[in-house]
Amino acid sequence: MKREQMNHNKNEHLLKTIFSKSILVCIIAFSAVFAQDSTESKISLGVLKLETAGMSVKSSLALSASLRNALLSTNLYKVYNHTKIQALLTQTKQELSLECFSPECVMELGERLGLDKIIFGCVDKNREYHEIILTMVDIKSKRVEKSSNIKKSVASITTDSLLRLTVMRMHNMDTLKTKSVPADPETHNAKKLFYTSGLCMGLGLLLAAVDGGLFDLNLSKQFDTFSLSDISSSIFQLPFFARPAALGDGYIAGSNDAYGVLYNPAGTAWAKGPEVALGYQYGYSMLNNFSVSYVDKAAKKVGFGQCLLYSADVDNLQRDIYFISALSYKFTRLYPLPWPASIGVSVKLGTTNSPESENATASQKTFCGGLDFGLFMPINDNISFAAVLNDAPGLRKVNNTTTEIRYLEYEPIRFNLGGTFQTGHTDYNTFIIYQGQIPLYDDQHWHLSGGIEQELFRVIKLRLGLKKIAYADSPWLITGGFSLKVNTESIAAKYLILDGSYQYNTLVVFPSLNISFRVGF
Repeated sequence: MKREQMNHNKNEHLLKTIFSKSILVCIIAFSAVFAQDSTESKISLGVLKLETAGMSVKSSLALSASLRNALLSTNLYKVYNHTKIQALLTQTKQELSLECFSPECVMELGERLGLDKIIFGCVDKNREYHEIILTMVDIKSKRVEKSSNIKKSVASITTDSLLRLTVMRMHNMDTLKTKSVPADPETHNAKKLFYTSGLCMGLGLLLAAVDGGLFDLNLSKQFDTFSLSDISSSIFQLPFFARPAALGDGYIAGSNDAYGVLYNPAGTAWAKGPEVALGYQYGYSMLNNFSVSYVDKAAKKVGFGQCLLYSADVDNLQRDIYFISALSYKFTRLYPLPWPASIGVSVKLGTTNSPESENATASQKTFCGGLDFGLFMPINDNISFAAVLNDAPGLRKVNNTTTEIRYLEYEPIRFNLGGTFQTGHTDYNTFIIYQGQIPLYDDQHWHLSGGIEQELFRVIKLRLGLKKIAYADSPWLITGGFSLKVNTESIAAKYLILDGSYQYNTLVVFPSLNISFRVGF
């Protein structure tokens, strides 16, 4: 009985195998016939060599091959590349130049060869941007049927990916729902991450131990029941760098540079390369603020940054020193969202010191520490979104050396949402940024800010911004600034950017001035 059952199972398995393989053969045969029929019905399209500027001959030929492959991927055309067109000319014994870069020339060529359509275009590339222009001509109707023109920064997308994007957009296959993310280059900077982060956090802990009373753990019990305000007094609400200051100090969605280490740790994963920023602010007629930051990639999808802040008033009544270390990871897609995104965290260690002096009623040493969590999400090549939780948690350990009272207090959590939009062409880019701090407690208020940046001739940028805290007595902050970019590849660094800003408020008191430098390597 068992043997009969085994034979039955074997026969059943054999029949299933034969049936499945027969189905597979039929599908392959049907696909081959269908593919042949569809190829015969496809539109014949000639692809001319791309006119290129700022590229080698080898790169130009590779791009022309990429154009052919991108057109084939649409499954609409029977594509004739430069070699096939030359063969057609030889076969028909015609002598025509293939150096065609105008619709009239292309139409004549298409008529002679009997093609339905011809596509031609150009690629313009420099150190910062590349731009691709494609034009498709319909030979029968003798008109330009389709055209597409896209310009992006070199750091944001490869030229090959930009070419494919241009073809897709020409055929309305790009819905702008996702960002075209270039393949991240191989990067091996893990040692630099460990060394710089270790140094930054080590100095922060050392300063906290020496100057902030970190390890003096005896607390005064009478302060345990004190209620605290939910309005933050953190110095991180000051605009330490000029570009963010000129744009209304709402920068979490533009944080993919060295300035952004202060605003959103998730932005470091989108850094274009190693960059250092130096900043100085003279603010509110009494503060001298200095800042230094550094951002780089540790691996293909890992970014990091370090920052040092120093703030002191002119009378030396209070001094703040902070060390910040940020780390982020980039996801090709962050489920369930359809877009690429990065998440990041930054650790803040610092001290607030009020030394003994004739003008001070008390002296104190305060250790400050906290964590910030960020999200950075480029929805497409024009729009980005960001969110940041600040001081989640944030802690201050106050050690009053005059009264010998010691207590802990927690910084209120702050939640910010922001976004950017940019558009324009080769020489004139427009960048818009906005941000809102959403109240999480009863005594917190909305903070609304935004700005616009206009690029002129690739080297100059002009900025204008506004900021308002949403309660009646709050003044409007009106900000403005400029940027000047200098190519320094012949010296050492890739570029040097000078940023300046000025903040005016409607109370006509306490203006602030910022000067910053960014150096890219």
